[in-house]
Amino acid sequence: MKKSILKRKLFEIIIIFLIAFLNLFWLPTFSFWNIYPKNLSFSKNNDLIQYKHPAKVYFKLSVEPQLNSTHYILIDAATNTIILSKNRDEKIYPASTTKLITALTALNIYPLDEELTINQEYLEGQVMGLKLGEKITIKSLVNALLVYSANDAAFTLANHHQNGESGFIEEMNSLIQKYGLKNTHFTNYDGIHNENHYSTAYDLSQIARLAIKNSTITETVKQKSIIVESVDKTIKHELSSTDELLGIVPEIEGLKTGFTQEAGGCFIGLINLNGHYLISVVTQSDDRFGDTKKLINWAKDNVFWQPYQP
Repeated sequence: MKKSILKRKLFEIIIIFLIAFLNLFWLPTFSFWNIYPKNLSFSKNNDLIQYKHPAKVYFKLSVEPQLNSTHYILIDAATNTIILSKNRDEKIYPASTTKLITALTALNIYPLDEELTINQEYLEGQVMGLKLGEKITIKSLVNALLVYSANDAAFTLANHHQNGESGFIEEMNSLIQKYGLKNTHFTNYDGIHNENHYSTAYDLSQIARLAIKNSTITETVKQKSIIVESVDKTIKHELSSTDELLGIVPEIEGLKTGFTQEAGGCFIGLINLNGHYLISVVTQSDDRFGDTKKLINWAKDNVFWQPYQP
């Protein structure tokens, strides 16, 4: 019995000695030869070593464009630098630009390939015409939501939540609170007017900045038209983008439109200027697309980037 105890103690001592030896000699040897095992957290390929600081944005102090919009903002997407703005922190009604956070929430809680069955019709506002009994994927609903601004797609995504529409809306508000957007509050998923459903031009720019980090969103919003099919391909929905600048203004790559009588015209634009991205937000406008074009033309003449210098 004593011999077995001694053997076990001897084995433990040998293991401790080996660990100490590896710590003293093995890792420094790899360090000397400038190589490390791939699974170590300080691998040369980690994100910190690969990080490249974004270029710094500059803009001329020229006369600002005259817009129809009473509340707008233009930011550099990479650095969040505010380039132009007016009344950016005043409350506005976001209308269907709401659907950007609806899409983000859905993508955050549902698998893209998850299938659901339409068990209730929704007919308020612009709808894609989902049929009772139709089976459709989350991805198809998100696509219809972003391209065609389909209210019934938004309703179906919200209604699919385990706690119903209220549970989904709670998730929407939790998401914006997580990112510190204190001047925004949602009471619905499609932007139908409600006094307690509000945001600001600045907060919408931050929602857009978050949205463009998701490739599903950026690839979808740049499409002028799509065909969304039921799972069994017996039902097709041919949908055109509500973004009137797509294919007309080459710098525009999406994002999201909105309109109600109370909100006026709204448009969040993703602008590509020679590989650098700007986000524009135009709200309470009678000419949302014309205002966005003015911002783009101004930016082309006045905004430039230079490599970051530490």
